This record gives sequence, structure tokens and C-alpha cells, in this order.
Amino acid sequence: MIGNLILGGLAAGSLYALVGIALAIVIRVTDIPNFAQGEMAMVSTFVAYSLLDRYGLGWWAAVALALGFAVLQGVAVQILVIRPLIGGPVLSAVIATLGLNIVLNSIAGMIWGHETHIFPSPLGDAPPVFVAGVPLPLDSVANIGVALAVILGVTLLLRYSWAGLALRATSQDAVMARLVGIPIGRSFALAWGLGGLAGGIAGVLVAPALFLDTNMMGALLIKGFAGGVLGGLSSLWGVFGGCLVLGVLENLVGAYLSPSFGDALTFIVLIAVLTIRPEGLLGRVRMRKV
Repeated sequence: MIGNLILGGLAAGSLYALVGIALAIVIRVTDIPNFAQGEMAMVSTFVAYSLLDRYGLGWWAAVALALGFAVLQGVAVQILVIRPLIGGPVLSAVIATLGLNIVLNSIAGMIWGHETHIFPSPLGDAPPVFVAGVPLPLDSVANIGVALAVILGVTLLLRYSWAGLALRATSQDAVMARLVGIPIGRSFALAWGLGGLAGGIAGVLVAPALFLDTNMMGALLIKGFAGGVLGGLSSLWGVFGGCLVLGVLENLVGAYLSPSFGDALTFIVLIAVLTIRPEGLLGRVRMRKV
């Protein structure tokens, strides 16, 4: 029993982690929490669904094109919505992302409707994998593997590429980065594009586990943010670990206390960490000169 709960929690936590990673990439570079991230992922997933259902593309081709759309969507949001607000209060940009959240939800509802859809998975018919004698759907194993692959890919990009160097320099000190010739606008756009990619991956992995609809990412956005705060939004591995811990805790609390208390746990964890250790369990305190 407890093995099932732990493994199920790890699988759920890996989905939270993908959303948390998307948020963390943008926050690290721009200091702006993108509360439209969930709806951006939802729209990208509906694009994949349309390519599958209406145009008859194969799963991999449809998802690849949808992820390309997710990157472009992230860049477009940064250029059209966020860039004009750079230099002003961060709260203005936060409010803009909240407004964009509502706009994207309404647009998706007009295009695809508010009914639920079934989004297929290429692993849906595969036999389960047994971990310590506990059967685990192959989809869940793939979700954990994809989350790890995304973290590893972003980490390698940040450490060993010129684009990653520019992103790290911008996250440390945007003014100094601009003075040494780093194109800050491009770095911000790249961060939002990477965030859009991670969110799009989360959407196409979440949709087969849930029904695809316009509200599927709302709860995941909150849980991804809470798990990221728990682990530390300054560390991608911290985000991953924090989201896994949150997923396991939700399952255990829901099973042994009350199913309705599982969601409340998300906010309890969020409030507790912000009160006791705002930088998260594995996060680093960012020092700024004033």
C-alpha cells in the first residue's frame, strides 16, 4: 500500500516538476513568476491535439510541432507583453501574467470549447513496470525520465554554451551584463522560450493522464510553484526534489488523513517554507548590491 502511494506520488511530483522547472527558468533570469505558464502549456497541448485530430499527423510529429509553437509562444509573450514592462515594478509584470492567464483560457475556450477531450499517449498500451514489486504505468516512469532529461538538458545548456553563459550573466546582474555587451533582450526572450518549451512538455505529458480541457493546468501550476518554493526556485534540482516530495506528501496525507486535505497541504507547505526558509531547502540566497 505505502509503496503504491510513494511511487504514485513520485509520478505526480514529476509532472509538478516540469511546470516548476518552466517557472524557475523564467524567474532565475527575469525575476518574474509567470502565472500564465499553465495556460500557455494548455494552449500548446491543444495545438498538438488539433494536429493529431484534425490534420491526422502522427503523435511524435504533432508533439514536435506543438513544442516548437510553445517556444515561439514564450518568446512572443516576452516581447509583446513583458518587454514593455521591464524597468518598472515587478508587480506590473506579475499582474500582466495573471491577466494573460485569463485571456489565454478564454481564447482556448472559444477555439476548442470547454468540453473535455482524450489526448492519446504512445505508451498507453504498454505493460506496467514493476518497481520493488509495485506495478507502475510506463507513462509514469517516462514522466520521471523526461523531467530528469529536461533538467539535465537545461543544466548543460546553462553551463557549456554561449547562450547559457549569457543567461547566467543576466540572472546575476543584468546591468553589468548589458555593459559587457550581452544582449539582454535576447537573453530574456531565450529564457521565456525555454520556459515555454518546458511547459509544453508538461502539457503533453499531463493531458494523457487527465482529460484535456481548458482548466487542466490550473492546479498543476500552483503545485509546481509550491514544490519549486519548497526545493528552491534558484536550483532546478531543488525544484525537482521539492515537487517529488510534495507529490509523495499529498498521496500519503490523502490516504491516511483525508483526500480533501491533499490540496490544502500544497498551501500549508508554501506558507511554511516562505515563513521559515524563503529560499527553499536547496535554494541559494541571492545577494544584490544596493
